[in-house]
Amino acid sequence: MKFAAPDVALMVTAMVVVLCSPVLPLLMQERPQVGDVALVIASPWGDAAWIADKAGVQEVAPERAPLGVLVALETSQSVAQLYAHGAWLVVDGERVLELCAI
Repeated sequence: MKFAAPDVALMVTAMVVVLCSPVLPLLMQERPQVGDVALVIASPWGDAAWIADKAGVQEVAPERAPLGVLVALETSQSVAQLYAHGAWLVVDGERVLELCAI
C-alpha cells in the first residue's frame, strides 16, 4: 500500500494535533496576575522548587510534582523572574488546585 505525499502530510498533521492537544489549553490561558496561585513548570532536568526559590516566590502546596510547583505570585515581576530563572511555563494554578482538591 503506497501513500501519496498529501496523505502523509495529513497523517503527520493529525498526529501533531493529537499529541499537542493536552498542552494547548495551558498555552492559551491568560497570564496569572499578582495574588494568584501559579503552577511553575520546569524542564525535566531542572528543579521547579529551585526556580521558585531563586525568583523569590513562596510555595503554597505541601506536595511537589516532578516537574512543577505551586507558588503565590507576590509582585508584578514574579512571572518574569520565574521565566528568567528557567521556568518553561507559568500557568494558572487555581485549576490545578481544583483538580487535585488541595
